[in-house]
Amino acid sequence: MYDLALDASSHDLVLTGKNDLLVIDHAERVAQQIKINLKLIKGEWFLAPEAGVPYLEEVFVKNPSLEHIKSIYRRKILEVQGVEAVESLELVEDARLRSAAVSFTARTPYGVVAGREVLGYGK
Repeated sequence: MYDLALDASSHDLVLTGKNDLLVIDHAERVAQQIKINLKLIKGEWFLAPEAGVPYLEEVFVKNPSLEHIKSIYRRKILEVQGVEAVESLELVEDARLRSAAVSFTARTPYGVVAGREVLGYGK
């Protein structure tokens, strides 16, 4: 399975020196798709309004359950094709900024993929 490469900071498509699209696969593809799954806000994509993390409904609410939020992130990581298991997941929430830093490691057929994403409404 392949995916188009996205720039890690701007999320724009990556072009090669010949202005061709860059295609990625294996662990790199899995890591990128985990990032996409975690950053997609529920209702944001009109073709699949149920897809995404329910940030406004369940994550950034008054007195949230951190265990519930971790289970949401774990489920979203496991939805990515190629993820066999989530080996670790750490969540550090900043209620004032309405964001959370999520660090994770996921086992894939290509090895372990690790990442840290700052997530939240408007991030």
